Amino acid sequence: MFELVVAEKHIKSRRRQTALAVGAVCLAVAVTVIMRSLQNGIEASFFGIIFELAPHVLVLPKEGEDYIYLYRTLVDIIWTIPGVVAVAPGLDTPASLSFENRIENVVLMGVVPEELNRVSGIGDKYMIEGDLDSIQTGRRVVLGDEVADRLKVKVGDTVAVSFPDATPLSLVVSGIFRTGVAGWDESAFVSHPTAREFLGRGTVMTSISVHLSDPYEADAAAEEISTLGYDARSWRELFPEFEETMAFRDLTNNLILALVLLISAFGVANVMNMVVLDKTKSIGMLMAMGASPSEIRRIFLVESGVLGLAGGIAGAVFGYGISVYLHSLGFAFEFEQIPRPILLQFIVDPMDLLIFPVLAIGLSIAAGVYPAHKASHLDPVVALRG
Repeated sequence: MFELVVAEKHIKSRRRQTALAVGAVCLAVAVTVIMRSLQNGIEASFFGIIFELAPHVLVLPKEGEDYIYLYRTLVDIIWTIPGVVAVAPGLDTPASLSFENRIENVVLMGVVPEELNRVSGIGDKYMIEGDLDSIQTGRRVVLGDEVADRLKVKVGDTVAVSFPDATPLSLVVSGIFRTGVAGWDESAFVSHPTAREFLGRGTVMTSISVHLSDPYEADAAAEEISTLGYDARSWRELFPEFEETMAFRDLTNNLILALVLLISAFGVANVMNMVVLDKTKSIGMLMAMGASPSEIRRIFLVESGVLGLAGGIAGAVFGYGISVYLHSLGFAFEFEQIPRPILLQFIVDPMDLLIFPVLAIGLSIAAGVYPAHKASHLDPVVALRG
C-alpha cells in the first residue's frame, strides 16, 4: 500500500518526534487503564460492603397487615428460589433503652444469630466486644456502638427496655458491634423469644432478609416473592441512591479520563504538523509524480493512526501491568468507623484494554485530520521550492 509505505518512512525518519507522540498516547492510555481499574476496585469494595450488610431482598408483610404470619412456610418457599444463599426472619420493633438517667430510642431486632450472621456477617466481622451468639441465652442484648456510646454502657451493664403497649424488660448488654453504617449501629439485637416477650406476640415476624449468590438477580427474586402477596423489595428499591451515586461518579471520572486521552491527541497533532512542515518538499515531489490530494491526505491519516495504534497497545500493556502489580501489593486502609480494613483493589476490565486503545487510535486519526488536509492542499510548485 503506497500510503502505508510513505507513512512508514516518515515515522522512521523522525524517530524522536515519533517516540514523543507514541509516548504521549502510551502514557495517556496507561493512566486511563490504571485509573479505571482503581475506580472498578473502589466500586467493588463499596458494593461489597453494601451487599454484605444490606438485604438483597427484604420481604415485608402483606398489605394491611403488621406481621408476617406462618413465616416458616414462606421461608421454605424462598429457599426454593434459585440463587438464595441465606434467609433471616426478623421481629423488629421500636423501643426505648434507658441506663441510669440516659434514654435512647432504637430499633430492637429479634433475630437468630446464626441466620443474621449468614446475611450480614455482623457476628464474624463487626463485633468489637462480646459475642452475637450470647443473646440466645437469657435476657441479653447486643448494641450498636452508637447506642452504647450515647447510653455510656459497656458489656455487663443492664439496660431497661420499654415502649407503649410492650412488656418492660431488663436486658444485660452482652456485646457491642460497629459496622460504620448508621442504620445498623443505631440498632440493638435480641433473640426471637425475647422480642416476642417484649411485644407479647406469638410466632410472627415483621420482615425476612434474603441474600443471593448474585445480588443483581434481586429484582427477579423480589418479583417472584411478590406474586405470593407479600411486599418484597430488592436492594435497588431500598437503596436507589447507591447506584445513582456510583453512576454519577463513573460519569465524572470517565469525562476526566477522556480529557486525558484528548490531551494526548494534541501531542499527535503537533507531531503531524511538524511532519508536514518538514516534509513539504517531499509532498511536492509526490504530487509532481502524480499523487492525488486524497492519497496525500491518506498518508498523514495512516501515519496518525499508526502512532495511535502503537501508543494505544503499549499503554494498554503498561497500564495492565501496573494495575496488576498495585493490586498484588494488597494496600489496605483502616477507618475509625469500620472495625476491619478496606482493601484497595485495582480491577482491570478486559473491555477497557480494547476500548481505550481503540479510542486512542480514533483520537489520533482525528488529530491528524487538519495536518492531512493542510498537506493535501499544498501547491506542488510552492512545495517543491520549500
